[in-house]
Amino acid sequence: MQTPQSIVAIANDDALLRSLAFALGVEGYAVQPCGSWQAARDLIPLSACVIVDVDICRKDADARNALLKPENRIVMLTDGRPQPDVAATIRLIPKPLDGGDIVEGVRHFHRART
Repeated sequence: MQTPQSIVAIANDDALLRSLAFALGVEGYAVQPCGSWQAARDLIPLSACVIVDVDICRKDADARNALLKPENRIVMLTDGRPQPDVAATIRLIPKPLDGGDIVEGVRHFHRART
């Protein structure tokens, strides 16, 4: 069973998943890495939030549809152009990533749940 601080990270890139797990692990978060939205589906409702690479959303209709669900808390990794957050349930973080930005995006949702 996941703890309330568990984070689901979804990306096709194993190196990105390892980097996310390291950066968040240092801050005390457990990261559940997944290579697809389908693999993460059962973990998402139990997580503090979901970190998803924009490439997953481009290729998977279920991932795109999840962006519209208000119960999902999503940190989306975008293609390097700073963008304003599009909704209260979605935080956008441009690549290349900064560990501090990832941690702050996750903390935003963790604070909102506690």
